[in-house]
Parts: sequence; structure tokens; C-alpha cells
Amino acid sequence: MARTLERELADADTARTLASCIREAGFRWSYPQFSAKDADSVVAYSFGYRSATGAVNPDTGLADGEEAPEPGPINALLADAVHAIRRVRPVRIYAQWEIAECLRSQHGMVDVVSISPSRGDDGRTIYLSTDGVAKAVLAHAGSAAALGRVAVVGHRDHVKRCILVSRDNGMDAAVVRQVRLPVQYDPQSAQPWTRKRDAYLLSDVIGQLTMARARYL
Repeated sequence: MARTLERELADADTARTLASCIREAGFRWSYPQFSAKDADSVVAYSFGYRSATGAVNPDTGLADGEEAPEPGPINALLADAVHAIRRVRPVRIYAQWEIAECLRSQHGMVDVVSISPSRGDDGRTIYLSTDGVAKAVLAHAGSAAALGRVAVVGHRDHVKRCILVSRDNGMDAAVVRQVRLPVQYDPQSAQPWTRKRDAYLLSDVIGQLTMARARYL
């Protein structure tokens, strides 16, 4: 890849840098893991949701006006993963609202810190990014140190970036090796990029490359 880019760009140093970033973002989908017994807290990142109205902006994944958003089946599977960790160890749980709702309704877990989006001055919901979730968790916990070792729960194709973002925000984060993460997709998700695997993986590569670009600015 580096040799091809060097021929195209006539710049060996830039070619090596670009090849390294592309290799990491597009060709490495493994992630660090640890045992559930070593976890002190869980941070769970949602994956899409369903819109009761269907009036969704395809650029943002947010509905126009008021709606009754629903967690959807993938977030229910993510809640199952969180519950499996809690059965092993009584960890503190911070979960994006879609997962938190499933934890309460399906598993009776009422002590979950739910991370919900805020609203702008115009009353519209502000999109809650992966980084936004991480920062909201830190605001609740007080510091990354207060979280201890963080078990990240996320969709299998999203979780690598969830860990990168969590670590960028100071968390000691990895995935619990004993718990299977969902790899399924919901064709009825309100967010178009979370409906099928090829579209999502391209979106995630873009997200990882955007993070890489920030290191060079």
C-alpha cells in the first residue's frame, strides 16, 4: 500500500503515514479484551434506534420535530451483553439511553445511569455521538479514574472505535472477553448507516480516519 501511494503521490514519507492510517482504520478490526472479573464499570454505546414516526433526516439520523424513538432489537442485544457482565460482577453501569431503557424494561435494572441526548434552543434533539457519550459518562462519574477499569459494550463493528474514543477520553477501556457482542443489523433502524454491514463499516472507517486526521492538524 505504501509503495503504491508513493508512486501515486511521489512522496515517500506521506505515503507511509497515509498507508499506516488506512491499514489501522480499514484492516484491523480486533480490539483489546480483559476478564469480566476485572471490570469496575461498564460503558455501553448504542447502535441505531427505531423511529415511531419514520420522519428521519438521513444525514443526521434524527427525526424532524417530536417523535417517540424506540431502542430497537440491536440495543436489546447490547443490553443482554451488559446484563451478562453484571451477573459476573456488580459493576457500575453507564448506558446510552436506548440500552438503559432495555436494561430497565427487560432486566429490571433500575440503577443504571442513562446517557440521553440534549435539546438545542430550537427544541430539536442534538445528535449524541460516540465521543459525546464518553464525555457525558465522564461528567456523571467525575473523572476517568473514578470509573476504574471500563468494560466497553458496543456492536461488534462499532466497539473498536468505542474503545478508541473511550481511551481518548482517558478511560482504561477494553471489551469483556466472556461476553458475545451482537453483529446483527436492523434494516428498520432510523439511522441509515446502521441498517447494513457494508454501509456501516465504511462509516466507521471514515470515523476512525477522522480521529487519525486530528492527530496531524
